[in-house]
Amino acid sequence: MGMRDVLQNLFQTNPSSNNESDMMFANFPTSSYGTANDEEKHPVLEESSTYSTDSSSEASLPGSPQRQGKSSNKNKSSLTILQLAVLIFYSVSGGPFGMEESVRAAGPFYTLLGCLVAPLIFSVPECLMTVELSSGGFASSAAGCAWVEEAFGNTAGFLTGYLQWVSGVTDNAIYPVLFLEYLLQVFPNDTLQSDEGSNITKYMLITSISVGLSYLNWLGLDLVGNMSIVVCGIAMSPFVLLMMFGATKVDPELWFQVPTDFMEDISNSTMLDNTVAAVADDDDMDMEGGFFPNLVLGGVLLRPFLNNLFWNFNSFDNAGSFAEDVREPSRVVPRAMLWGLIMVVLGYILPMLVALGTTDAAPSEWVDGYLATVCTETVGPWLGQWLVLAAALSNIGLFQAELSADAYMLMGMAERGYLPQFLAQRNPKTGTPTYSLFLGTMVIVVMGVSNLDSLIEMLNFNYALALIMEYAAFLKLRISKPDVDRPYKVPLGTFGCAIALIPTIMALVAVIALASYTTICVNAVTITFGILAYTLTRRMQASNQYERVPAMSFDV
Repeated sequence: MGMRDVLQNLFQTNPSSNNESDMMFANFPTSSYGTANDEEKHPVLEESSTYSTDSSSEASLPGSPQRQGKSSNKNKSSLTILQLAVLIFYSVSGGPFGMEESVRAAGPFYTLLGCLVAPLIFSVPECLMTVELSSGGFASSAAGCAWVEEAFGNTAGFLTGYLQWVSGVTDNAIYPVLFLEYLLQVFPNDTLQSDEGSNITKYMLITSISVGLSYLNWLGLDLVGNMSIVVCGIAMSPFVLLMMFGATKVDPELWFQVPTDFMEDISNSTMLDNTVAAVADDDDMDMEGGFFPNLVLGGVLLRPFLNNLFWNFNSFDNAGSFAEDVREPSRVVPRAMLWGLIMVVLGYILPMLVALGTTDAAPSEWVDGYLATVCTETVGPWLGQWLVLAAALSNIGLFQAELSADAYMLMGMAERGYLPQFLAQRNPKTGTPTYSLFLGTMVIVVMGVSNLDSLIEMLNFNYALALIMEYAAFLKLRISKPDVDRPYKVPLGTFGCAIALIPTIMALVAVIALASYTTICVNAVTITFGILAYTLTRRMQASNQYERVPAMSFDV
């Protein structure tokens, strides 16, 4: 059986599921408030979920925003397989931009090995879980928030959604800044690039970029999907050319270089300490703090290496936020996820094979943007400049995909009553979550003045916590809600899934354990703020300042 057959079997729709037309408009219900799942009973929230085979039953629920049965889809986007696949690609990757940090921390061999192993540990489990929970009765714009809520109650559900949203919207603040930096490399501006350059001018440009892209996002998910396809074609084109022109120049021996090959005397601990310090300076990371500071194994700097791989191969669960805007999720979501996974993996491994096989540069030379240097040396200056421009455009795709996922996540949380109902309102023409999009944009604009050092590690910490809760919910729902419609089901039993997830959970725990003290403290404050916000929300519900959406019905 070939790799293609294995992937097709993994993503095959469950033949024993209900008819697609019966679940096409299925909506995931709010949790069974007041049951054993909910650790905090509240009179306003004590609503029972109803099991029903009639997907139109939710139409009779008054006050349910954008949840009026089948007619509610008339103003929503209808993403195609290609559109959703490209949105998944940009939610996760956007191309090999940023892989330089892995090379700098681990050298060519371990970087290529990581590109093969990381998808198996991080990506494939996340893909399979997301497809099972978002292609049928558990589909919800709130995605992980909704899944964890149904499995473990309101508090856990809110914290999962909150951590994912904070992680996503903070991550998104990076892309307008990077877009401007790449653009200035192609079109230099002495004033903006000088140390004395006006910070106000830069901030206004970054704000204009953020607001302009957010407006395009508000015009509709269809537009975002089509724009992402165009951006993807342009952004990946220099790597296609690098593979075409550079394939004949590849020296396979260069792929097998490990960090110790670049050290004159590995027994000299001083040299190793200097190497660690140099990478730490390049990464702008506080590598001295944490429970495992300066952890080095075989010359590999584990903290930046693991964080970079996790950052580059996660966020497939963002597709869950788009599931309700897909007309046939049972057919479209599995296929789009499969193509998105293939695009992500090949988008890393193929260009990196050529890039690492055509240069014998030491790992310390692989600073951010070094791929442009490789293109220049391997093919010519014109391709190096093209790659810089492509990197700028790729940041647009990353921004749009993340902004959409975050906005739909926030809208889903509002629909479930965690947030004020105005955040659930959609653009009447395109179905875009207007106020959720606006709130996300405002946070991005405010963070445009922030110091983004060590941001990847901090984002990964939050996201790893949320993913652990999602995987736990995935297993719990297999046991507690076995009859809920699952057009696609992971072809393993619950025990088999639990065993298969052990390496993934261990890797996520490692991401958290390797964090610096700074990251731990910042995220402790973030989580505390989230708990306080949730407590305030419950108090507002108790005082009837806004109503929680009535429980939806399952489609079984």
